[in-house]
Amino acid sequence: MSYNILENSGAFCLYVFKIKIKYFLFEIHGRQIKLKNEKQTTEKDIEFNSPEIALLENFGKELKSKARLKFFEIYYHIGLDDAYLTSMVCGYINIILLILFTKIKDNRPTASLGVYDNISYNAKRFEVASNICISLSLFDVVYSFLNSLILSKKSKQ
Repeated sequence: MSYNILENSGAFCLYVFKIKIKYFLFEIHGRQIKLKNEKQTTEKDIEFNSPEIALLENFGKELKSKARLKFFEIYYHIGLDDAYLTSMVCGYINIILLILFTKIKDNRPTASLGVYDNISYNAKRFEVASNICISLSLFDVVYSFLNSLILSKKSKQ
């Protein structure tokens, strides 16, 4: 996943066994997300109180507990047209990311973690990307989905 804050757009790609499953570009405009792939462009309104969001939230919690993190890398390219300000912001970002990685390493000690920064002192840019490798069994995915479906049905009643 990558995201450019200045242009308010990004890209998302999902691979399974190094085979591209899903790829799309996205733009966020207020409460709308515009999704683009090779063939079509769709626009969707975000409703945070919908039952689908509750199902996805429960599914995410279930998968999080069963997932095994292999590696997590964060890449960022920042430039603020001022060398001093850029270096200070990048230093703060590195400190925050290293604190986050320490928390992750406490929970998942076998994970490989990395921060890769690229600093442009005389340009204006702000791009962030991440590369994550997670292993899950098919049984865990099916079980988590069924369990989250049951939990969302119970909470709706």
